Amino acid sequence: MRLSLTFPEALEFALLGGALPPVLREVTATGSTVRADVDLRAVPAPPFALRALATIAPTVRVDATFRSFAGGRATFDLVIKAGAVPVQKLLNQLTPLLNSGLRAAHLPAGLVVVEQGPHGEPQAVLDLQSAVALRATGVTITAFEIADASVDLTATVHQLALRPSASTR
Repeated sequence: MRLSLTFPEALEFALLGGALPPVLREVTATGSTVRADVDLRAVPAPPFALRALATIAPTVRVDATFRSFAGGRATFDLVIKAGAVPVQKLLNQLTPLLNSGLRAAHLPAGLVVVEQGPHGEPQAVLDLQSAVALRATGVTITAFEIADASVDLTATVHQLALRPSASTR
């Protein structure tokens, strides 16, 4: 199976017609880069460092540029901007922020992992295979790419079965 969607279509598909989590003010794509504006004030039960940062820079801009796909996981290079606060100061707080947002959307923590890349730069790893497994069984993602503000995905499908969404349970 091959899917080629514009970024807005892919986002709508991923959200199943629902709204973005409250921590995300806007999500757009240009080329192979996805840009997310994260409202730190909307993070539920934020750690002290995030509360302090939110008073200085309430919105963090995250640019995630698609780098590679392997083993069901997509890797993105990150550029994080929050006023004058260096990325390194944010990196340790970003994983809990992402996991908090995912939990608020009733998704398990760990679908997105923020880590340091081979040269110390921040990168995000999105476990697409696990994300698909939340919605269906029998689907294996074999290729994924974001280019020209479009999402291209190739998957094998065998004995497809949809799982009920959290809102219908």
